[in-house]
Amino acid sequence: MSDSSTLRLPIPPPEPPAGRARQRWLLTLIAALATLVLALPVAVYLLLRDGADQAAPTAPPPSSSAPPVSPSSGPATPPAAPDGRIPLATLGESVLDVPAWPADNVRGSSGPLRFHDGTVALGERTAPARTPPYGMEIVILSVTYGDVDGDGADETVAELSCRVEGGSEQLVAFDRDRAGRIVTIGPVVATTGEIRDLREDSARVAGDGTVTVQVADYQRCCDDRTPQTWQKRGYRLGDDGFHQVSGPARMPVNPWVTDTTTTAGRLVLTPATDGYRYGAVEVTVTHVRGARPARMLVRFHPPAGLEPAGDGWPPITREDGDFTVTVDPPAAYGAVTRTFAFRQPVTATAGRLDVEAYGLPAKVAYLSETTPWDNAVTVR
Repeated sequence: MSDSSTLRLPIPPPEPPAGRARQRWLLTLIAALATLVLALPVAVYLLLRDGADQAAPTAPPPSSSAPPVSPSSGPATPPAAPDGRIPLATLGESVLDVPAWPADNVRGSSGPLRFHDGTVALGERTAPARTPPYGMEIVILSVTYGDVDGDGADETVAELSCRVEGGSEQLVAFDRDRAGRIVTIGPVVATTGEIRDLREDSARVAGDGTVTVQVADYQRCCDDRTPQTWQKRGYRLGDDGFHQVSGPARMPVNPWVTDTTTTAGRLVLTPATDGYRYGAVEVTVTHVRGARPARMLVRFHPPAGLEPAGDGWPPITREDGDFTVTVDPPAAYGAVTRTFAFRQPVTATAGRLDVEAYGLPAKVAYLSETTPWDNAVTVR
């Protein structure tokens, strides 16, 4: 074991002499004061800047993108369809674009027509021979409502009639445009072909837009009591108008209803022989549809002095200057032509010969003609 004293770590430095220690302390104090003088302005500057930065809000950096747009809640809702439910009183005091009337039935004006009290007066007009007559007025008979075009809003279906002792009828669909004007969608069904009547106030619009109506094969007039055949048919709007979608497609044969037509050639009289001129006329009868007649009744309305000649005539019935004969009918949907001979005194003045032909059933009563205006002809 050594006699030397034990060392403690760290070892303190030796104390400097007293004079040198005081000198070093003064130098240190001077250096500290100098550092303080230099650092004080910098500290004051930093303190003021930090206060200003804390007082002013920090602005976000500028962005080159467009401002954000709030997300959409979904596709835009389309505007509601116009309300096409037009009261009858309003319809009856409006200008309506009326579709053309059937060519094989009573005819009337079409296009824009002004209605008053539900009626348009047409006045009297004479139709050419063997053509349908002209109506005296157009009347709105009834209306019904429903969504016929699938736009979610109701439209108006009106029954119109063009009248002159009976007449044509048609169902017409009307709507409103977005300006509120009444516009015509189109005709639903009309009395043409085998359809000759529509039952008033029978039209209805189903949920799928189908328009149903009662239709008949014959239209009564005045005191007529001819039995009618009624059917319920349905019509729906397509790209090119209304088409039948339900109900029977054909009318059954009604034993009381037929449709025949009568035509005749010219009557040419020869030079006089024994005080008379002679000639003959051909009369053709055609069965169009309906019941086939059991017999045909041909009636002649001759001018003064014109009378049957020869022995080729069937039994003749005379009445008030006219005479009638009964002949065999044409085949079903066929035609038959017969020749009738006449003579006229050379002293007679000119006149005209009218011929009518009508179908008869097995009984005595007449068959009702659906289109009676083509059963008479004037012979030239």
